[in-house]
Amino acid sequence: MATVNCPKCNRRFDPANYVVQGGATAAGAASGAWLGSMIGIVAGPFGGMAGTIPGAVIGGTLAYLGVSKFARCPGCTNVFAI
Repeated sequence: MATVNCPKCNRRFDPANYVVQGGATAAGAASGAWLGSMIGIVAGPFGGMAGTIPGAVIGGTLAYLGVSKFARCPGCTNVFAI
């Protein structure tokens, strides 16, 4: 079990339990869907489709993986990189 110290309030906690992911993943999925809606994907004999759903999946995944290095202190709710 690794512990970190909050740089703001100096509280010690396990960052695995306080990783910030939910809101950033939703924002990444929304921005991925927005960018994907501008792109058409051709799927061979199956026809074409908008890139909205693939863009949302890719954007959400990238955001989830990117924010897994940030934690929120349970004492003062400060968000910082770990």
